[in-house]
Amino acid sequence: FMSARGLGDVYKRQQQQDLLSTIQRVLPEDLAAHVVHCVTHNTTLMIYTDLAVWSSQLRFHKATMLAAAATHTTPALTNVQIRLISQK
Repeated sequence: FMSARGLGDVYKRQQQQDLLSTIQRVLPEDLAAHVVHCVTHNTTLMIYTDLAVWSSQLRFHKATMLAAAATHTTPALTNVQIRLISQK
């Protein structure tokens, strides 16, 4: 038996995974492989990549990523931030 908070966390992780899959599908395959996580914060789509070299390439696809994310998010996203995820 799971608490309401536990169920909420599971739901949130599933939403993030669905969003990640959606974003990866609209990107070229070589680029999609380097998008490792994405979340939304207010009206910003935050994309995390594993290597800095891919950040500039991802910027060319901002409009495509926002359009794809629109089917998964409310309120509408208006900005994309691309960040490097630290490898430990």
